[in-house]
Amino acid sequence: MDALSVPQLIFFCFVIIVSYAIRGSAGFGGVTVPLLALMMSLKTVVPMVTVLGILSSAIILRTEYRHIVWRDLWRVMPWCVLGVGLGVYFFKIIDARTLARMLGGFVLAYGLYSLWATFRRSLKVQLPMFAVTPLAGTLAGFVGTMFGSMAGMFFAIYLDMLRHGKNQFRATVAGILFGLGIFRGAGYIAVGEFTRDVVIACAVALPMMALGVFLGNRIHANLDDVLFKRLVAGVLILSGMPLLLR
Repeated sequence: MDALSVPQLIFFCFVIIVSYAIRGSAGFGGVTVPLLALMMSLKTVVPMVTVLGILSSAIILRTEYRHIVWRDLWRVMPWCVLGVGLGVYFFKIIDARTLARMLGGFVLAYGLYSLWATFRRSLKVQLPMFAVTPLAGTLAGFVGTMFGSMAGMFFAIYLDMLRHGKNQFRATVAGILFGLGIFRGAGYIAVGEFTRDVVIACAVALPMMALGVFLGNRIHANLDDVLFKRLVAGVLILSGMPLLLR
């Protein structure tokens, strides 16, 4: 954080506000880490986003916890723990540059898929939940631990297949991400990844995160789902390409 220029610090604050406005409105987000990784080490960004994720989920759940579908939350959490364990191990042994390139490829692929999905006709594909639940939980735990804010999309797919309403979806995904954040945070502490830079980044980002969640809560009821999904997909595509070239 000390090495950031004034324009970079402004960009940092802007990304945090926009990212957590998205999270406040939808219950999850995925653009924080790809954008901040353009100018900061993932070894700093990912633990910082873990702390912000716990706090932002707690803010959402303060008023929305009554909408949580607890049955579906508890089914997926044990698989998240498995994914977190794998993610912490690989996060510790893989260098930041390789992590950035892996994230770039992952983000770009998912962004292209998300954009394509907004134009295709709705397909009613019935997949067995006994297979989807462990896969979604393990992947979310692993990817979330490796890349910070990317876990929510797996939970979004999981809950979308269960056809929950808007409020139940948002509250349940926030609850799952809160629990996942606790597990990830404990893992980072265990392997010594909460450094001085992470603490400083968290302190700078906290007010911006709070403002973003406040704005997201305001626009939650007025979301245009298709336009919103296309916007997020476009940001993911644009942010994934530079990471591949690092």
